[in-house]
Amino acid sequence: MSVTYNIPAYSGGDEVITLIEAKAHLRITHDDEDTEIQAFIDSAVSEAESYMGGPILQRTGVVFGISGWRLHTKFPTGPVTAITEVSYLVADADDYVELDAEYYKLYNFGTTSQQITIREVAHTPSLEEDTLDAVRITATIGWTAATLPDAIKKAVLLMIDDAYTFRGEKELKMNRSSRNLLRPYKQF
Repeated sequence: MSVTYNIPAYSGGDEVITLIEAKAHLRITHDDEDTEIQAFIDSAVSEAESYMGGPILQRTGVVFGISGWRLHTKFPTGPVTAITEVSYLVADADDYVELDAEYYKLYNFGTTSQQITIREVAHTPSLEEDTLDAVRITATIGWTAATLPDAIKKAVLLMIDDAYTFRGEKELKMNRSSRNLLRPYKQF
């Protein structure tokens, strides 16, 4: 039974790396290349998120769907920091019913493994069949600027440095140092 999910676009004000931080790292004092450097920042953040298998900065309202009751459900992306709601679609009903929070719990096993446990007593209602999201789990995933691990910031700075240093010379791939810094946060 697979887990489907929808991650909304980032709408917060925080940044993984600011333009000021990137310019300081690159030792640039002029403003002539700000647009290009911002493009390098955006590209590096996107590449890091792609490698890690999930967003870096916190997203709220992420909806995970499962087609039936399960005692344990491992999240395919994360880190999941909070569960805001669990609801289910009863067979032949039109609306989802919210599950009381006493029937589920989030377990966080580090940065790459989180799961929700839904007590079996809650599994009694018959769910709508042939629905990928008969059970919906609404969660918050990612880090805030204050909780973002330094290793992720360093990896993104290394990617920005490579993009700036080797611009136009070759097709860039993520360097080994960046991968090594990001690997502990990669979702498998």
